[in-house]
Amino acid sequence: MAQNIVAGVFCCIGTFFFLLGTTGLVRMPDVFTRLHPSTKCDTLGACSVIIGMAVYSGWSWDLLKLVLIACFVLLSSATCGHAIGRSALKRDIAYWRKDRKEVEDGHGA
Repeated sequence: MAQNIVAGVFCCIGTFFFLLGTTGLVRMPDVFTRLHPSTKCDTLGACSVIIGMAVYSGWSWDLLKLVLIACFVLLSSATCGHAIGRSALKRDIAYWRKDRKEVEDGHGA
């Protein structure tokens, strides 16, 4: 019973981070600022869901598979984010900057 509750809590935490990352992708203005929520929140969300699944599965061969998946997610998320940022720099994609009008009005961001 307690095992199911803990697993459910971790899965809910992971879902929260996925939703937070998706909101960040929609709200951020350019590629470079979108990299942060897409890499950080998705990594936290995936690892939280994997921890929840590991708690639910207990000590079995599934736990080894989940640990390997978590290692892959941790390594690939940062690497993919770096590759996307580097390719955006090489293509000379401009950084987002506030207009002077947005700063004076107090709107923006």
